[in-house]
Amino acid sequence: MISSLTNKRVKELCLLKTSKGRKSSGQFIVEGRHLVNEAKALGILVEVYTTDEALEGELVSKEVMKKLCNTDTVVNQIGVCKKIESNVIADRVLILDGVQDPGNLGALMRSAKAFDFNTIFLGTGTVDPYNDKVIRSSQGAIFKLSILEGDVVDFINSLKGYEIYSTNVKNGVSVDEIKKAQKCALILGNEGNGVSDRVNSLGLKNLYIKISNTESLNVAVAGSILMYEMSK
Repeated sequence: MISSLTNKRVKELCLLKTSKGRKSSGQFIVEGRHLVNEAKALGILVEVYTTDEALEGELVSKEVMKKLCNTDTVVNQIGVCKKIESNVIADRVLILDGVQDPGNLGALMRSAKAFDFNTIFLGTGTVDPYNDKVIRSSQGAIFKLSILEGDVVDFINSLKGYEIYSTNVKNGVSVDEIKKAQKCALILGNEGNGVSDRVNSLGLKNLYIKISNTESLNVAVAGSILMYEMSK
């Protein structure tokens, strides 16, 4: 059993709680039996640690598990996973231009999977998809999507044969007025500033959602509605 908080492996695992550590190692942590089993089924599970002798994994003390977990409620099993490599660009693509809240990204992943937007492109400035809050709020959807990262304008320019829609109430059309396209991409912007000037300068078609009695919608809510309407 690993019981020391200064154990070398414990220190290495703690690095995976940081974006820098995840990027340098190509690994990330999932917490709880459900996500561990999801990762195992996909073949990306590298190691398992547990406080319960009845479960799979190397035994650690509750104090060590508390140090490794990001939540106040300490789970009894965590898994170390290798990042999922994918270059697949599906017929429906969600492009995120600087979405920074991990809860929003996780929720958008769930909705993207539900409405068959099976590729998500994360532009520079978007939150790390392997952030623990993203993983928890995605409820396993992160394992079922093709996730790409890079410069958002370069990616948009690389898409051929896609109907590409940005989101802006100015010079836009209501989402219920567009025709369903076999290949489409939806761009969502930063929570506070919206889609960047670089993307706006591309002169793409803009969509908006007709709403009343409120100024705006949360980006995860708006994105979910738009993906639903575009999938009908």
